[in-house]
Amino acid sequence: MDSPTLSHLLDNALPILTVAGLIVFAMSGGLRARQADMDIFGVITVGFVTAAGGGTLRDVLIGNVPVNWIVDPWPLAIILPSSLLAFGADRLEMSNRAILNWVDALGMATFCVTGAALSLSQGIHPVMAAMMGIITATFGGLLRDILCNVVPFVLRQEIYATAALLGAGLFVGLVSFGLDEGLSALAGMAAALALRGVALHYKLNVKADPSA
Repeated sequence: MDSPTLSHLLDNALPILTVAGLIVFAMSGGLRARQADMDIFGVITVGFVTAAGGGTLRDVLIGNVPVNWIVDPWPLAIILPSSLLAFGADRLEMSNRAILNWVDALGMATFCVTGAALSLSQGIHPVMAAMMGIITATFGGLLRDILCNVVPFVLRQEIYATAALLGAGLFVGLVSFGLDEGLSALAGMAAALALRGVALHYKLNVKADPSA
């Protein structure tokens, strides 16, 4: 069998990114639940809410109901086992906080693009499609942190929603200018992840006055 061509990979970029986003966001939910000393049921529940929460709100807002995981429950087969990956995090030579930050960044970067893409496919205005991308990327994490009694990333001074806006906005803009959807998706994801990664590495935030 021939190896996949670049064109074939680009054609399937959005489905691949969707699966990747489900995996990493479910894992981030599981990690946060483990930090909160939840049992296996809590880990699975928080993992599900994290991975499916943003997409559920997006679908309701754009009228895509019943929501996708109710019509076709295949995401559950990805989300449930992925959330359990959190139990292996203690074996990695990184703090659970560092793992959570980077796993969550990857989930945000993928979902801001896939959320915008699905919204565009439903005929939503490009500006609102970008907003739906931000909601898809951030709402699940917001619910996750609320359930675990932690101030959500999106409500802190960290560069998080801004990174999601960059990724979703770049994707929508490139598609609007006629660039291939797969390339646009990869560019948007890379931009969002790069900005969030730089913010994490250098501990940047959106606080106007660092001394305040």
